Amino acid sequence: MMDGFKKTIESGGMTMDDLVSVTIFCSDVKLFDEFNAIYRTYFSGRLPTRAFIGSGALLFGARFEVLGIAARG
Repeated sequence: MMDGFKKTIESGGMTMDDLVSVTIFCSDVKLFDEFNAIYRTYFSGRLPTRAFIGSGALLFGARFEVLGIAARG
C-alpha cells in the first residue's frame, strides 16, 4: 500500500518528504506498531503531521487507507 501511495505522490512531481500531513485510517488499531515501523522507512527528512484513526471495516477488506497533503515551499 505504501509503495502505491509513494508512486501517486511521485506522479505529481513530488516526494514523500513533500508531505505535510497524512491521515491513516486503519481497520484494527492493533496494527499501529507494524504500520509505523514500515511507514517511517518512506521518509528521509522529518515526518509529516499525522493522524492514525481506528476506522473499523474499510472497503474491499483493506487494512489501511491513506490520505496525504503535499506542498512545496
